[in-house]
Amino acid sequence: MASVRARRGGARVSTPPPKKKPRAIPRLAEIKIHGVGPRSRTEKTQTAGSTLAGLVLFGGAAVAGAAWIGGALFDVREAFYASADSVASGFGLEATLDVEGAVGARRDEVLEQALPPGRTSIMAASPDRIKTKVESLDWVEEARVARLWPSTIRISVKRREAFALWQEGGRTTVIDSAGERVHGAKVENFPALPRVVGKGAGPAAQPILTALEETPAIRGRLEALVRVGGRRWDLHLKNRVVVALPEQNPAGALAYAERLERGRGMLDGRYGALDLRSPGKIFVSERPAETALEGA
Repeated sequence: MASVRARRGGARVSTPPPKKKPRAIPRLAEIKIHGVGPRSRTEKTQTAGSTLAGLVLFGGAAVAGAAWIGGALFDVREAFYASADSVASGFGLEATLDVEGAVGARRDEVLEQALPPGRTSIMAASPDRIKTKVESLDWVEEARVARLWPSTIRISVKRREAFALWQEGGRTTVIDSAGERVHGAKVENFPALPRVVGKGAGPAAQPILTALEETPAIRGRLEALVRVGGRRWDLHLKNRVVVALPEQNPAGALAYAERLERGRGMLDGRYGALDLRSPGKIFVSERPAETALEGA
């Protein structure tokens, strides 16, 4: 605006233009500028994610520096992953494992394949790796793995139809859980399945094989289950130890044998045979001469 000039008593007076008032900052804008207002859920998530990433990178850098100073560069990668796993677990990403299709000791076997030793967070869980590891179990036909954020790993297992190998009269076939032969199944494709031996052993095997599911220490040592007299079982272990099970409640005797092995190591080969046919008693003997695996 131009100056207003007027004459007063012959003198010229110059009037300065009025000053502009500063524009007021809207309240909402002022809150955002100063950072004192509430943040949205998206902003909080982004902040938490940025913080987590920053801590992981910082922790990794610190570990790498320490490894460099200590001269253990080959451990840097492992140490970084361990640091990242610890940070992720601290932010609520500790993995919860959900297994479908397996229970008891079989479920425990699946869980052992899920995370690398010492890892606890979902970030350490690779679905492809878990699938490969679980499907390497001899009794698993197929596994599906899903990583459900923020903290669940779901593993769905489909068991093989093949349940055991049945040796009878010089012939070995694959049987299912009901003791029926699985047509078309090749024995050489199932080398790790338990073996039942003797006349009628296949149809009679389901209860003892089910009990064997809960005795991993024995299952890992088992060479064969031999049917004796068409009424009871002998366990033949890989170290040539023979365990005689009773006709009544063989599953209970099998569980007892598992406890003996875990607590006292009685199946380690010190004894040639253990007789568990009398409730509450154990009869042991020296190692017998090698016997053929054919039902008596």
